[in-house]
Amino acid sequence: MAKPSKSRSIESGEGHWIEWLTGSVSTIGVIALIGWVGFEAATQSDGAPDLSVKTISSASRDGEYQVMFDVENAADRTAADVVVRGEITAGNTVIETVEITLDYVPMHSRTRAGLIFRNDPAGRSRIFATGFSEP
Repeated sequence: MAKPSKSRSIESGEGHWIEWLTGSVSTIGVIALIGWVGFEAATQSDGAPDLSVKTISSASRDGEYQVMFDVENAADRTAADVVVRGEITAGNTVIETVEITLDYVPMHSRTRAGLIFRNDPAGRSRIFATGFSEP
């Protein structure tokens, strides 16, 4: 009859220091992530998105006029389906209206887009956000 081996199995010993280090770092990371998410949830306001539009540039392109603009969201809420309207006016008369819908404008960020007019918007255009939804 063979005698049982007296050598120790790896599974029966204490964990290797790398396993302990990996477990500790992972635990600290999970706790930090939970704390950060909790902090963000507790400090964010429940207000609506705060959208503003700023014209960046205007250029003529193949008989049309491209106006680039930024939409800034200064709030703690993301805005989805943001509708931006551009108008060319002469006095109190609106000559041309174009619209674009942006998929979303994240909180505390800026999104750049453009509108294409048939008429020259130089000094006669205004661009503004007209609506959004909450994602």
